[in-house]
Amino acid sequence: MPKNIISIQSQVASGYVGNNIAGFAIQLHGIDLTLLPTVFLSAHTGHPVIFGEAISPALLSDLVKGIGAINIPADADYLISGFCNLPENIDIIANAVLQYPHLKFVYDPVFGDFHCGGLYFEEAIAHYSVNRLLPYARILTPNHWELEFILKKKFQTIDELRAAIEQNDLLTDKTIILTSANLTDTPPDVMEVVLIRQNTFTRFNGPKIALETTGTGDLFTAIVTSQLTLQKSLEDAIRIAMNFIHHTLSYVQSVNEKELSAAALMKHVHLLH
Repeated sequence: MPKNIISIQSQVASGYVGNNIAGFAIQLHGIDLTLLPTVFLSAHTGHPVIFGEAISPALLSDLVKGIGAINIPADADYLISGFCNLPENIDIIANAVLQYPHLKFVYDPVFGDFHCGGLYFEEAIAHYSVNRLLPYARILTPNHWELEFILKKKFQTIDELRAAIEQNDLLTDKTIILTSANLTDTPPDVMEVVLIRQNTFTRFNGPKIALETTGTGDLFTAIVTSQLTLQKSLEDAIRIAMNFIHHTLSYVQSVNEKELSAAALMKHVHLLH
């Protein structure tokens, strides 16, 4: 079995987003991880005050070279990318995917959402990310807003989504896991995920927790990738991720917190196995 998952995304000094939450989730599966940061911030961008900056391309490039020099990618099946707001670092991720073609590339766009009013950073960088990374993705895990951005088209039904994907040359052969689907027939108390693969649309529903917290998308992608590493089917991986996130958010809400925590994650680790 592969010994690690490579994750290239944001890192924070405090909190559970990006590599902080992905790394924790991967380790809870008994899988080692290789973390490369694209930014290093004091906390996630939902806080009113944050400090930090993007990792320099020279440093990220050296880190990729360094893990290659000690043969770490040989022990991995999957490479995850997440938040990245610097075109040069997007190029480095693309080059890493090309350098290690045995790695299945999981592309989590992480550039926008409805609840924050749209994009996290400049629109040109989001388009650059799509154009540079999406062609190499084996699996992508956009939320509803991000998939509309990629498609350059809004959709409210499965039929509208199917038509939009059929018209997009980049997406027709991709496995897409649409998280936080917000369709006209999605009940308000339901969390919906849609798996799109080979023109087949499979809908997964679970109870929705009325709690807006940062990092759940990063957590979902990490759990799904970990479950795939453990040889679970994609359908089972999605169900396990949704169930774990539901119970974790329920706990966070029950203790009157607003953020994910180590206690919330550890309390439900049995659901991953």
